[in-house]
Amino acid sequence: MKQMTFFVVAFAVTLAAAWSVSAFGAETLTVGAAHEDITPDRPVLMGGYAARKAPHEGIRSPIFTRALFVKNDSEQILWTVSDLIGLKPEDTVMLRGKISEATGVPADRVVISTTHNHSGPATAPIAAVKDPWYFEGYYIERLVKAAVRAVESAEPCTMVVVQGEAALSYDRRNDPPPGEGANLGNPDVSKAVTDKRVPAVGFKRADGSFKAVLIQYAMHPTSWGDQLIGAEWPGTTAVAINETFGEQTEPFVLQGAAGNLSSPCRKAPPEEMLRWGRVLVESVADQLKSAEPQSHFNVASAVLLAEFDRFDAETIRARAEEFRQLYPGRDDWNERFDRWEADRLAALENDTEHYAEALYQAVAFGKHVFVTTPFETFCHLNRFLCDRVSFPVHVIGYTNGVFDYLPDLGSFQQGGYEPKSYIWYDAFPMKPGDLEKLADDLVPLLEKAEE
Repeated sequence: MKQMTFFVVAFAVTLAAAWSVSAFGAETLTVGAAHEDITPDRPVLMGGYAARKAPHEGIRSPIFTRALFVKNDSEQILWTVSDLIGLKPEDTVMLRGKISEATGVPADRVVISTTHNHSGPATAPIAAVKDPWYFEGYYIERLVKAAVRAVESAEPCTMVVVQGEAALSYDRRNDPPPGEGANLGNPDVSKAVTDKRVPAVGFKRADGSFKAVLIQYAMHPTSWGDQLIGAEWPGTTAVAINETFGEQTEPFVLQGAAGNLSSPCRKAPPEEMLRWGRVLVESVADQLKSAEPQSHFNVASAVLLAEFDRFDAETIRARAEEFRQLYPGRDDWNERFDRWEADRLAALENDTEHYAEALYQAVAFGKHVFVTTPFETFCHLNRFLCDRVSFPVHVIGYTNGVFDYLPDLGSFQQGGYEPKSYIWYDAFPMKPGDLEKLADDLVPLLEKAEE
């Protein structure tokens, strides 16, 4: 009897496995997803605004790090995204190594993204001092744990890929919303450019439920500027994904090329920000539920260079003094300007800091290709790339580190805050024309992923 029971169970398992393969067919992918809460449990310094001096004073909403693992017979990607302002490029090299060692996924197939959340802990020296306890003693362990759990949770899934549209973000340089100041742009130099696209990828289990839903949108999370920790609109979009597809679905929200794009208003109440998240999810929800599965998944990676605009010694000293004069009485900031001046003079003497070097990854989901960049890239890059290739491209900023803003050439000529933000990144500025050159350099990578 025991032997008969064994054969019955074995036959049932074999039959179920055969049905699963038959049901999924050529569209089968192996998909895993997981998250870890990275909300600090003690006061930490906050990133996003240089005016902040004190640690956070409370929690408006939790923040998370999430991991998505996708694999087929020939390729794989382990993509992490955290509700943080950004990470130093050299730190992401270390993080990819730790995740690779823990999971077995090659380091160039590990992606480290942030949502550029301005209401999270300071994890990079972007207009703030990095909080060492949070990054080294709290965040790293949870990031790696989420990545490991994502790989361990992998199961067969089909993939659907769609695109919606939402008019939430605005070009803060050229098209301010009513009541938020005069038009700062010169229409003869640069016109308002936005990106209304909402690409989305869904991964469905055999029973039709969603294992994970990925949504990307280009919009700065800069609505909350107080001393409370929160995930801003990427967090409320994750909430809206769970409202729509169920708690068994891992929400995965990526930031786009948002260097010139801001959210609809400042000091938005939580219910208004939740409405934004629902707008994004509603723009793709019906399509995700009804779309036919797509099978194309591919990954390509390359190390690319963007050139720094290396000032001469006289210009370095003049720029540092210019910033000191802009902020009299801020001894903490003046110390930073002094350090920037000394470090850049040393870079001239030692012949260093010529290029911003980083790993770029292009991931093809169906007909859409998502490409990573380590900049606060202006959304013009999407337009330039879509003009150069025949398939939809979506730039994911703040990935594998953050170097600086990367405006288009017209915006460099227009001036403004972004081309002069380099001093907050402790670096030389990017060179005018770098964005346009990057568009050319990315084309072979995009085409390789799309093959």
